[in-house]
Amino acid sequence: MYDILADFLARPLPFAVSTTETLWTDPHIAGEMLRFHLDGENDFASRRTSAIDAFVGWLDRRFPVAGAAVTDLGCGPGLYTSRYAKRGAQVTGLDFSANSLAHARKAAEAAGLSIDYRQADYLRDTLASGQDLVTMIYGDFCALAPDRRRLILDKVKAALKPNGVFVFDVFSTGMFMELREATTFESRLMNGFWAAGDYVGFKTTQLYPDEAIGLDRYLIATPDRTFQVYNWMQYYTPATVTKEVLAAGYSAVEIADFRTGGSWAGGATAFAVIARP
Repeated sequence: MYDILADFLARPLPFAVSTTETLWTDPHIAGEMLRFHLDGENDFASRRTSAIDAFVGWLDRRFPVAGAAVTDLGCGPGLYTSRYAKRGAQVTGLDFSANSLAHARKAAEAAGLSIDYRQADYLRDTLASGQDLVTMIYGDFCALAPDRRRLILDKVKAALKPNGVFVFDVFSTGMFMELREATTFESRLMNGFWAAGDYVGFKTTQLYPDEAIGLDRYLIATPDRTFQVYNWMQYYTPATVTKEVLAAGYSAVEIADFRTGGSWAGGATAFAVIARP
């Protein structure tokens, strides 16, 4: 037990360990993630319904989606893809969560929407080509290691039409400044989120100020197994994300307020990035 806890409290190198798939492939955790995704009143797994509607509204006004080929990376249960399809887009949704995609397909069928949902890993699998618009929402870009971020920038650029656009959001350094390092533990941490039965959950938040990186690390001990989850997050200024995107060969980058599409006012909020190949 000492070795496990000592390792848990050690500070790993940024993005040295990835456990992303655990959140989406463990049957119990995947079910909990879906439940939070579908709760439009919290921001735990996805944004509130009002924020999603606002984003899709300005995106459609700025880049009309009717008749456009649109891909949503990490589409989950279809919160954005369904809205694109209702506005007339030809939509492809990629996600590696079978649980979320099953819900998305069922919801699309019930609504009479034609959406091409694909169970895939956008880092490993081929993206649909000839896309007018590709989106990647709720900090998915920030959760990737630097080499993975460059990979997805390259893959999206290759998938876009010459006049296409990649729109994603990132978390700001203003949000990073509000974080604090802390360690806690309790029985059934997060009210049963991590396992169906009894367990003890440990959480430690570690910050890397020089790199503007945060890590929420979880250690979950059930009667049958012990596992860890690493949630990494890169935080950005408009200048740092613009530099990263331009280095991948994009021709232009614009920063926008996520909810309005207008100028981002700064502060402790996420912002949208509009990248053109």
